[in-house]
Amino acid sequence: MRELVREAAFFEISEFLERTARLVLGASSRVLLSSSPTLEGALSLVPLEGALIDSGIPYRRSFSTEIPNSGTFVRVSDVLLSNYEMPIETSGGFTLSPIVVDGLTGHQGDVRKGPLSPVAQSHAMAQLICPSSKRLRMMRPWALSGNWIDKALDTSYDPVFSAIRDFLVSEGSIRVVPVTEVPDPEPQNYPWLDMDELLTTRESWPEMGLDERSEAMSALALHSLLPNIPSTPRLEGLLWQCILGIGWDADLASQITRAHRYWDELVPREASNLVSDSILSTGRITSLKS
Repeated sequence: MRELVREAAFFEISEFLERTARLVLGASSRVLLSSSPTLEGALSLVPLEGALIDSGIPYRRSFSTEIPNSGTFVRVSDVLLSNYEMPIETSGGFTLSPIVVDGLTGHQGDVRKGPLSPVAQSHAMAQLICPSSKRLRMMRPWALSGNWIDKALDTSYDPVFSAIRDFLVSEGSIRVVPVTEVPDPEPQNYPWLDMDELLTTRESWPEMGLDERSEAMSALALHSLLPNIPSTPRLEGLLWQCILGIGWDADLASQITRAHRYWDELVPREASNLVSDSILSTGRITSLKS
């Protein structure tokens, strides 16, 4: 895997992440990984867990609203992704927070800013802790999940999401495909769409030419444009630019939607632990009842 922390989006916090990684690697006691019991918290802690396991570093996972005040710890902030602040260092530990960074540079040199989630920060730091981690490689596509969950995509283009996505494509960690090439998309993500129509299109997809495929995708998108839901960036990610990891049947957006159901049906701490364990063991999140 290429070093994620060297990408432009991580420039402002690369030194912070490197310093945190050194602290974790040199810890003399069990490292505490802590967050509130939320999906974002679980997705942020799990890459660090994978790196620590593969490095043989003792750690403890804690899904709690309590803020650690001693020992070596990495804490994921409760700050909402719509309210950005810089990560901070305190005695013995570090807290990751969502921040706004330079995402992509336009053709005329203009810089486009976007949110860098704690999930993406954790993936970059985890790679510094254990560059050869097999678990981290398996869960690599999830580096995008924090930005997909972020509300920024509901209103505008997210250059950081695009930059990390392109990075993962270039190193072979993900494929970007239309929904017609996703074996198991989540119907809840397509309330405007007749899933039988999608199935019919998917079955005919391999025999279609480029013009036919373009017409078919336009037909799938048509009904979503009437109520103007979802946003254009979301629509592109749901129809034309689905994220598939190696061996995945369900795309990233589908798995995130299914993960939210854990919190609908279970107490938050149990949901957080189950999602973390699923990604650690398989690199995926399955339906709660599957």
